[in-house]
Amino acid sequence: MRALIIGASGQVGGALAALCVRRKIEVYGTSRKGQGFLYLDLANPGSITAAFEKARPEAVFLCSAMTHVDNCERDPVMAARINAEGSALVAGECRKAGAKLVYFSTEYVFDGKAGPYGEDDPVGPVSVYGRTKLEGERAALELKDALSVRTTVVYGYNPASKNFIMQLINNQRSGAKMRVPSDQFSNPTYAPELAAAVLDLAEKGAAGIYNVVGPDWLSRYEFALKACAAFGFGPGFIEPRLTAELGQAAARPLKAGLKTEKLAAKLGRVLPPAEESLRRIAATIKQYE
Repeated sequence: MRALIIGASGQVGGALAALCVRRKIEVYGTSRKGQGFLYLDLANPGSITAAFEKARPEAVFLCSAMTHVDNCERDPVMAARINAEGSALVAGECRKAGAKLVYFSTEYVFDGKAGPYGEDDPVGPVSVYGRTKLEGERAALELKDALSVRTTVVYGYNPASKNFIMQLINNQRSGAKMRVPSDQFSNPTYAPELAAAVLDLAEKGAAGIYNVVGPDWLSRYEFALKACAAFGFGPGFIEPRLTAELGQAAARPLKAGLKTEKLAAKLGRVLPPAEESLRRIAATIKQYE
């Protein structure tokens, strides 16, 4: 399998690229910044075509997106251009190349009133981010055998990332307070385990929608406390807040999260619990202290 990872410089794409190398899969990675990767900007149609011509992929993993939820709300035109139109262009190139498309979607396609959600539950996004990602998902699934992976709260130890755990670590180190929503419930998902499950799904020929998330259904505040316990941090810098107090531009699905019975049936396993993944991160933190 010759793989093209769109967004290989990001958290999920980087974990996926590293895993492909370990499994001896020929892999090409793209980045909007170049820097050793193929240049690809989802807002630039020509760059998408050029990357496909260079990589000649058999499988394409679309990890890249405009993911800052509040920035999507502030600039809905750009969010649509990247998340919806860009994804449709990638799907078109996959169709021409005869390549399998694996699209990374999100729990934000739901309204967050009755989670956790299964793959077949009715969607109803409450933000520009959720709506544009849903449009991208639908464009991807128009392809035969395409796979859409819905995930959420992806974390890992990656100093270049702004994921929730890296924010927590950086705030603790700097002595800054961190306001964390106590009413947003979801499934924290460890990036390397997400990558492994997705690659396994792709290699097994999985198609349609699969939820791939961690097994713990927690509020962001509960997750922060678990991380502090694993890392040996005093939790005093963590301040629980209701979402309504945070002044965010975009609405959030509060009672969200995703069910993983379909994933378990396909792979014979689910992702490991947060405590296990956080212990691995704690070991990494100690290496850098």
